[in-house]
Amino acid sequence: MKIGLALGSGAARGWAHIGVIQALEEMGIEIDVVSGCSIGSYVGAAYASGKLPALSEWVESLTDWQVFALMGVGFHKGGLVSGLKVFKALQDNFSFETFEELHKPFAAVATDLYSGREVNFMNGSVIEAVKASCAIPGLFPPLLFENRWLVDGGVVNPVPVNMCRLLGADVVIAVNLSADFRPQSIVANPIDHGNNQKKTTDFFKRSQQQIQQWFKKDGDTPTEQDLITDPEFLTEACLEILEPANIEQQITEGILGTEHIVIPPAPSIINAMTGSLDILSARVTRSRLAGDPPDILIEPQLRDFGMMEFYRAKELIEHGRASVYRIADQIKYQLGAE
Repeated sequence: MKIGLALGSGAARGWAHIGVIQALEEMGIEIDVVSGCSIGSYVGAAYASGKLPALSEWVESLTDWQVFALMGVGFHKGGLVSGLKVFKALQDNFSFETFEELHKPFAAVATDLYSGREVNFMNGSVIEAVKASCAIPGLFPPLLFENRWLVDGGVVNPVPVNMCRLLGADVVIAVNLSADFRPQSIVANPIDHGNNQKKTTDFFKRSQQQIQQWFKKDGDTPTEQDLITDPEFLTEACLEILEPANIEQQITEGILGTEHIVIPPAPSIINAMTGSLDILSARVTRSRLAGDPPDILIEPQLRDFGMMEFYRAKELIEHGRASVYRIADQIKYQLGAE
């Protein structure tokens, strides 16, 4: 019996995949094929290369400032972060260059931005495949690959169960990182979700002093060449994307409203974008899993983790492990293990 593992999208929450894999291995479950979407492709590539322990050690050592530097935060063409150092780390330390070199069959999923079609990678460059799969719209720039502009696979297939089956899996274990972002959950906990989304803006505003260094104070207007050679040459107007929308309305309602009404945090442009992506991913995931259900579904509880909190890897890994052990008996039963 060939076992497949489908690792879903979820930005920083994807470090929970490491804990899931660790727990499955501790239970004596051997994974034969792997598929991944977005951060799931990053972890999946490391796992298929036999280098997951090294990745785990590295991500657990990251601080918030190290993540900030690795992401290449700035107003780049096509995205708010470049991510170049993140993918360089994968290439240098955690993954083989090509699919043909991997220890396990592996597939990554991306999306053609203009046709909306799912783009599957099973050969060629692993690094290019992961870059495309991880290109979260608005955050990472789209990737030009074979005359197509590609973005995050989570737009069309957040948990690629179908790819495991295409690789020959008889039984598929899927890891869904969007369970806490289903519409019914968001409706039940609007304040919690509002505060969670605010964490993304907080990441970009971590140090006001550092941010201010990105902006020129001399009043010059940057030319296109300036933006190419120095992507941090910006005007203060760019800070508006970090400011909440309709703040005056929120304050007014907070004063005039009854005492028992609590208003969720006003969203910034970034919050509106990432919050919408969470909802989109949760809805698409639910639809895809209903149409092609896995044999075993693992859903870590990650409501308290923000999209950019990559420096909380140790906690996320533990949540991933816990999500496996919660359903350990079911997994053993499904796989016929003792």
